[in-house]
Amino acid sequence: MDISPLNSVNHAYILTCTLLAFIIFVGDGNVSTTDAFFFAASCTTESGLNPVDVKALKLYQQLVIYFFPIITNVGFVNIVVVIARLRWYKKAMREHVRFSTSASDAQDTLPSSETATAPPTLEKRHDGRQVPSDHVQDTSEQASVDPKESRVATIQWAEEVRNAGKGKALRVPGPRDRERGAPLEEVDLERNDDDRISVLGRRNRRDSSLHERISHATTTVSVDRIASSLFVIGQTAPMRKTQSRSLADTRAANISGEQRPPKYELEDPDKMGGIEYRSLKLMLKVAVGYFVGLHLLGVLCLLPWIYRSPAKYHEYLAEQGNDRAWWAIYTSQTMISNLGFTLTPDSMVHFADATWPLLVMTFLAYAGNTCYPILLRLLIWVMAKITPKNKSIQQPLAFLLNHPRRCYTLLFPSTPTWILGFILFALNAIDIILIIVLDLNNPAVNYLEPANRFVAALFQSASARHTGTATFNLANVSPAVQFSLLVMMYVAVYPIAISVRASNAYEDKPVAQYSHELELDDDANQSGYLMKHIRNQLSFDLWYIFLGTFCITTAEAGRIADNADPAFSVFSIMFEVVSGYGNVGLSLGYPTNSASLSGEFTIFSKLVICAMMIRGRHRGLPYALDRAVMLPEYEEQNRDESQLAAEADGEMKQEWRGVPIRKFRTQ
Repeated sequence: MDISPLNSVNHAYILTCTLLAFIIFVGDGNVSTTDAFFFAASCTTESGLNPVDVKALKLYQQLVIYFFPIITNVGFVNIVVVIARLRWYKKAMREHVRFSTSASDAQDTLPSSETATAPPTLEKRHDGRQVPSDHVQDTSEQASVDPKESRVATIQWAEEVRNAGKGKALRVPGPRDRERGAPLEEVDLERNDDDRISVLGRRNRRDSSLHERISHATTTVSVDRIASSLFVIGQTAPMRKTQSRSLADTRAANISGEQRPPKYELEDPDKMGGIEYRSLKLMLKVAVGYFVGLHLLGVLCLLPWIYRSPAKYHEYLAEQGNDRAWWAIYTSQTMISNLGFTLTPDSMVHFADATWPLLVMTFLAYAGNTCYPILLRLLIWVMAKITPKNKSIQQPLAFLLNHPRRCYTLLFPSTPTWILGFILFALNAIDIILIIVLDLNNPAVNYLEPANRFVAALFQSASARHTGTATFNLANVSPAVQFSLLVMMYVAVYPIAISVRASNAYEDKPVAQYSHELELDDDANQSGYLMKHIRNQLSFDLWYIFLGTFCITTAEAGRIADNADPAFSVFSIMFEVVSGYGNVGLSLGYPTNSASLSGEFTIFSKLVICAMMIRGRHRGLPYALDRAVMLPEYEEQNRDESQLAAEADGEMKQEWRGVPIRKFRTQ
């Protein structure tokens, strides 16, 4: 079981929201404790399975399942991640300023080798007050100074110089190694090992030459300092103990109890943080605008329609006890969050012939989850095209387009975005064709006009991916369509999950590998890399689904064996498990119940479905967090280290002739 830090944090967040929603939800007592927890888990994981009809809930309970899916939505969570990264950026910059300021202050407070000016002393007058003394001490006091203190700083040779080539030395890892947790270690300075190969010798010579250049520069500066101190006119004034004590007293007086520790303010954080920091700030504005604007767009499109709609629609809402404005607001949210809860007991079956709301809701379902990375990149691309070239915003926009994963988890480079769009188009086209063709003679589908049937099939294909709403009674459609919907629910998260993992700009991939270290074929590095992710995802998912189905079929064995209850079958249970694990919300239902099939389960089976929903919520996460902070100076250091590593690998390639080297791009 994968217990990575990222999964642990996300699990803790989802479980906390689930428990909080459960506490609020169970307060009225109109639903059982198990159903209250089921609702809480379903809304926070955006699964959309409901054990009780949503219209039977109190208004405050409907508000709970309205707001909690928003704060657990993938768009909202990624906005929080951007805010956290900006905060860490500012913290890192403040630490940098504090370190620089402390180093500068320490250098300024060191006694100069040329002059040492004593601070003014305080003289006590006859009235008890102390006034600064502006006279200079006589020579007799100066003559009484300890000879050790009056000694002028000189240069002398050390009595004994140790051999630097022997013994131990402390090795400090570079920035990239420190981020991976590499500790400080002692290394042996002796270079007498006979088993060293010539490649390491070349690398050592390069390091030695680099060390010689640095040492030469340092030595030059030291000689300049010595020369300047030798030709100073006059004698250096010593700093006596009394002067040091007076200086310490002055510092102590300046640091009063009323003063707080200094705050290191950032004069120009945009300049210090670099282009990535400015791009993060812009990404936050774009993501928030997209998220809020999408909700407003949904309400503005559905609210006028429901008030001007034919009587059969708003009268149906009145029969169910729903306000038209609340229906528009809630439906917009449930489609964007891909939740699947509806205020009407038959989901969207009653609106199957309403073209405008179905098209709007289909767009909201795609924009909220399935096509979120595509539309987000499209928005940034349009902004880059319409913004004048001389504007300062052009650089952050270009950075977001060229290095998207450096700033946002669900923003991909151009090629993966096009591939993702093609895959989504192909999957939805296949689903639409199957729904229409396999149910040509099915009264549950062909009662609609061809145009309305196509729109309803388009909506159903979008819902099968994530939303979980339905325009057809799924219990009455073709068994082949039911199976195709099950497959679509299972693979729903794969396109985005694989894109997230395959486009990670910081994922550790070696600059060079030798043939005995490779696991992929030379002619299909990228395709093999993607297939590796797909195999990992398949092995990660299947055993959870099988285990959940086994537990429920064991608990519900009596009803499954009852031939008089055909709606309660192994396939319908597996359909429910896959829907819950995929966080979709589709259900074959039960004839006497307007809720999901889960409403007919026992307490144990409902808890198993809750576990499936919570576990499935985390299967689309990346394997590890992207690097949070990369200041320009750190980036230059890493770039220098990468260049040195590449040069070293180039030399190793010359030494290992005949052995192919395969390089991988990290983006």
